[in-house]
Amino acid sequence: MAVDVIVSDPGTPTLVTPGQQNFCMVNAPTFASVQFNQTNIVWYTALTGGTLIPSATALTSGTYYAAISDPATGCESTTRLSVDVNVTDPATPTTNAATQTFCTGTNPTVANIQVNESNVVWYTTQTGGTALASTAALTTATYFGAIKDPATGCESSVRLQVAVTVGNTINPTTNNAAQTFCSANAPTIANIQVNESNVTWFTVSTGGTAIPAGTALTSGVYFGSIVDPAGCESSTRLQVKVTIVDPSPTPTTANTTQNFCTLNSPTVANIQVNEANVVWYSTAAGGTAIPPTTALTTGTYYGAVSSAIGCENPTRLAVTVNVNSPSVITTPRTTQTFCLSALPTLANILVNEPNVVWYASATGGTPLASTTPLTATTYYAGALANTFNGCDNGPRLGITIAFENDAAVQLTSTDDTPCVFKGVTYSIANGKSNYVWTINGGTIISGGGTNDGSVTVSWSDIGPGTVTVAYVNNCDERTMKTLNVTVESCSDLTITHTVDNPTPNFGDQVTFTITVNNVGEGDFINTLVSDLLPSGLQLVSSSATSGTYDPATQLWTIPTLNAGQSVVLTIVAEVLPNGNYTAVATVETSTPLDVDASNNSASVTLVPICLTVYNEFTPNNDGKNDLFRIDCIESYPNNELKVFNRYGALVYSKAHYENDWNGTANVSGVINRGDMLPTGTYFYVITIGDGTVKKGWLSIMR
Repeated sequence: MAVDVIVSDPGTPTLVTPGQQNFCMVNAPTFASVQFNQTNIVWYTALTGGTLIPSATALTSGTYYAAISDPATGCESTTRLSVDVNVTDPATPTTNAATQTFCTGTNPTVANIQVNESNVVWYTTQTGGTALASTAALTTATYFGAIKDPATGCESSVRLQVAVTVGNTINPTTNNAAQTFCSANAPTIANIQVNESNVTWFTVSTGGTAIPAGTALTSGVYFGSIVDPAGCESSTRLQVKVTIVDPSPTPTTANTTQNFCTLNSPTVANIQVNEANVVWYSTAAGGTAIPPTTALTTGTYYGAVSSAIGCENPTRLAVTVNVNSPSVITTPRTTQTFCLSALPTLANILVNEPNVVWYASATGGTPLASTTPLTATTYYAGALANTFNGCDNGPRLGITIAFENDAAVQLTSTDDTPCVFKGVTYSIANGKSNYVWTINGGTIISGGGTNDGSVTVSWSDIGPGTVTVAYVNNCDERTMKTLNVTVESCSDLTITHTVDNPTPNFGDQVTFTITVNNVGEGDFINTLVSDLLPSGLQLVSSSATSGTYDPATQLWTIPTLNAGQSVVLTIVAEVLPNGNYTAVATVETSTPLDVDASNNSASVTLVPICLTVYNEFTPNNDGKNDLFRIDCIESYPNNELKVFNRYGALVYSKAHYENDWNGTANVSGVINRGDMLPTGTYFYVITIGDGTVKKGWLSIMR
C-alpha cells in the first residue's frame, strides 16, 4: 500500500519593522498590536514549548516568541521568531499647586501652567482628546497634563489634573480726572468718582500702601486700582487729581423780613440778597433747592450761595417772606361833581374805605395832602397799607372831578325827534328840589311833580312844543331850563294783498288776505281801508283780527293800530264765469295821516280756468245729454280723464278727452271692456297737463 506523506512547516514569521518593538502604555497595546508580514500569528513565552499567550493579552516589556499557525493543517512554525518588546510609560507630571490662578492682564497661555517636569502636554479631558497648543490662551477650567517622551512619543498614562482660574485685570475709569470737593461735606477717599466698584486708592502710581476708604480727602493726586476676587490687580492705576475747596460765606440781606405783593407775581428770584448766585431752600439744612421761578408764598426761606460742585455753606440765611394782597379802594361814583362855592378838597372825595392816599397819576408820583383844593381833573386813590406791604404799585382808583356849571346842564330827552302819541321822558341832571314843570303841546303822563327831576310827555299833535322846568340845583341856586321840540308823525302804514289760489276754476271759492302793518314808531287811530271786490267775484264771508268790515261799503275800519302791530282782514269769494278779476285794497285815511302813501295800496289778479264739469248725463241715445261734457276741455289738449266706480276701480281712461264719452267702459275689470256702465255715481279725475288736477263726482242715469 502506497502512503503519501506531506510534512508542513509554515515557516518563521517576519516583522514589518525588524528589531525591538516599542509601544506606549497610554495606548494600551496587546500582542495583537505587533506588526508582522504574515497573518495567523501565535505567541509563546519560550522559544520552544512554553505557554500560549492570547493575542488580546496586554503587552509588557520583555522577550516573546512568535510562530505562524496554519489554519488548514494546524501546523506551526518549527522555528519561532524571538521578539523584544519595550512598553514605555512616562511618569505622571507633578506640580507645586493643583489650583493655579492667572490674570488676563498677563495674557496667560497653556505653557504658563506650573509643573516640575519638562515636555508636558495638556488636555481638557482626563483621557483621550486632542493636545492643546502651548500658545493656547488659558481660561478658567480644569486642565490635564502628561509627560511626552521625546524619544518614543509616549505620554503618561495617568495625567496630572490642575484647576485653573483666570481672573480679570480691570483698570478703573472715571468721568472726571480732576475732581473738586467741598470741605463742608467732609469728603473721604470713598467719594472719589469712578465707574467701577472695589477700587483701592494709593498715593503712588505703583506700590505703596492702600488708603482706607474712610480717610479724609486732601488736595492732591490719588491713584486707583481694582483687585479682582481672584487676586488680579489693575495693570495701570487710575490717576485722579483732587481739589478741596471751602464753601462761600453765608449770603447777606438788607432785610430779613421782606414784603411782596401778589399783584407782582413774585418768585423766589425776587428775594433780596447782597450776593449773586444764591439758591433757596424751605429748610435750614438739607432739602432740595427751590427753582428760582417758583411763586413765593408766605413763609421762611433759607439761602446759600450756589456752587457748581455743590459746595454750599451749611449755615444758610433765613428770610421771612410775607406775600400780601393789595388793598383796593372803591367808590359809589367814579365821577363826582362839586360846587366851587364850597371850596372842596381831596378830603371831600367820596370813597368807601378809610386810610386813603391820593396821587395825581395812576402810577408813581408823590402822595398829595388831603387838604389839597380840588380842580377839574382826575385824582387817583391808593390804600395807605400798600405803601408798606410791598403793594405800592397796586391798582389805584381814578375819580374824575367836575364842577357844577348850571349853564352847561340842559334838559335831556329819551327821544330828540318825538313822535305824536308816543311817550317821551325829559330830565334835568343837576336838579335838587322844588321842580315846576310846564308843557306846551303835550300831556304829562308820569312824573312832573315838585320832587321829580323828570317828566314823561305824550305829544298831542304834530308840530312845535316846549318843555320848561324851574328848580333848585345842586348848588342851591334857583334856575330855569326850556327845551323846544318838534313833534313828528313817525308813522308808516303798509298793506299787502294775497290770494290762496290765483288760478281757480269757475265756481271755486278763493280766500283773500289783506294785512295792514304799522312799521313806524307812532300809533294810528281811526284807520279806514277799502277792499273792492271786482265784478268777477261774489263775497261769501269776511273776518278781521281787529276792527270791522262792512260788506255793503266794502270798508274796513281799524280803531287803533299801535307801532309794530299788524292786523288782518280775510275775505272769501266765489269765482263767477265772467267779469273783472282784479281785487284792490287801499288805506284811505288815518289819524295821523300816513306820511308815505306809496305803500298804501295793494292788488291781486285772478286768472280763472274755464273748466266746467256737467256731472250728470243720460246716455240713452235720445240725442239729449248723451255724453259726459266738460266746457273748455278743448283748450287743454294734453288733458287726461279717469273715471272710477264707488269702489275705486278704474272703468274708463282716456288721454286728450274731447267730450265724446257715452258711459261705455274701456277698461276690463269690474265689467268687460265695451259694456255700458250701469246707472250710478262715479268719480272723475281730470289732469289738464300743467299740473292742475280737478276731481269730483258724476252721475249716470239710463
